[in-house]
Amino acid sequence: MSGTIGILGGGISGIALAAHLRVPCEVLEAEPMPGGLCASLQEAGFTFDVAGPHILFSKNQEVLGRMIESLGGNVHRRRRENRIWFKGHLVKYPFENGLGDLPKEDCYECILGYLRNPWVKVPENLQEWSYANFGSGISDKYFLPYNRKIWNLDPAEISLEWVARIPKPPMEDVLKSAIGIATEGYLHQLYFHYPVLGGFQALVQAFGTRIRAGAVRESCPVLKVAGAAGAWTVTTALGERHYETLVSTLPVHELARIWDGFPAEGREALAGLRYNGLINILLGVAEDRGYPYTALYVPDEDILFHRLSFPKAFSEKCVPSGHSSMMAEITSRPGDGIWELGDAELLARTVASLERMGLLAPSTLAYRKVLRFPYGYPIYDTAYFDRVAALHRSVRATGIHLLGRFAQFEYINSDVCVERALALAGVLNQS
Repeated sequence: MSGTIGILGGGISGIALAAHLRVPCEVLEAEPMPGGLCASLQEAGFTFDVAGPHILFSKNQEVLGRMIESLGGNVHRRRRENRIWFKGHLVKYPFENGLGDLPKEDCYECILGYLRNPWVKVPENLQEWSYANFGSGISDKYFLPYNRKIWNLDPAEISLEWVARIPKPPMEDVLKSAIGIATEGYLHQLYFHYPVLGGFQALVQAFGTRIRAGAVRESCPVLKVAGAAGAWTVTTALGERHYETLVSTLPVHELARIWDGFPAEGREALAGLRYNGLINILLGVAEDRGYPYTALYVPDEDILFHRLSFPKAFSEKCVPSGHSSMMAEITSRPGDGIWELGDAELLARTVASLERMGLLAPSTLAYRKVLRFPYGYPIYDTAYFDRVAALHRSVRATGIHLLGRFAQFEYINSDVCVERALALAGVLNQS
């Protein structure tokens, strides 16, 4: 088979790109169905976004409109109702907007640390940034424990590149929250859209129906990449493919494994780029307590999971009538002792924690499953920026285009994946 553009990987990035190309293209996807980290699982009447809950939101209104429009009538609007689980209390999210929900002593220590903050040094990492901006109370009680847990890394090792994603609340909002006046943080995510049916994968499928100039080859893992710009050869389980242009949405570590021509500078940079995997515990429940929450964030180090989400809050169609469901997310990577735990132990510890929290009666469980994703979150350590810049520079020089979270090794959400796919489609359509 010969074609103009080969796209390695059929996640949201690869499918969105193909949907907007006007030149012949072919998507090679290893799994029986496209989706990648944006895939959804439908079993026993339950629907779960397998790599954690996704939502349709974006600061880029053109991209948001494109995603919503692609779903046609299969979309609705929801309000985010996130909370933080802190010492048995449900605290409004983000933490600095919910200080009034804390026990009084904790609230006092947070607001005192915020107002009487002795920090003067220019921050050099996430830990120092937190102390400089939030003070010791908010930092030590929530921000640092949570980030230590989700990153599986000491916040002192996390770079300031990550900070750009964290909105800094106005002082007035922090003070209002401490005395019980409602304020909202993260306003760009306060309302979101979500598919009515099919989970977030419905967006991938909607883009897939718009592919006009190419095809998607499913169950077609890529085994080897060779060649150079203008003449790429890709060996797959279905035979060789030949392309003039190659776009990889595969994890860049996997691309390096199957491509002998991966540049030496890129390999050196790649050796130092770290990432976390993700373990997700899917639970279907044969009762509905009416929890209104989209997600709970859990800084408690004695609880394995860092976030608990409730699929029914995204769409009532994610559960059978009279049922509910939960997904517990655990950041982990090989060698940390958690990744090595068996599924039965992970399930038992998660269910036990939910029972202690008063959120679940084990006898009501109707469905349970453990899913593991080796590639979950790129780690923004203090050497990240220089290494990822060298990676991008060296691969770009070969003519291969990298697209997507783990291809570009950047912690970008699905809307940015779509945004970058649209931009790349514009370039390739004119080349």
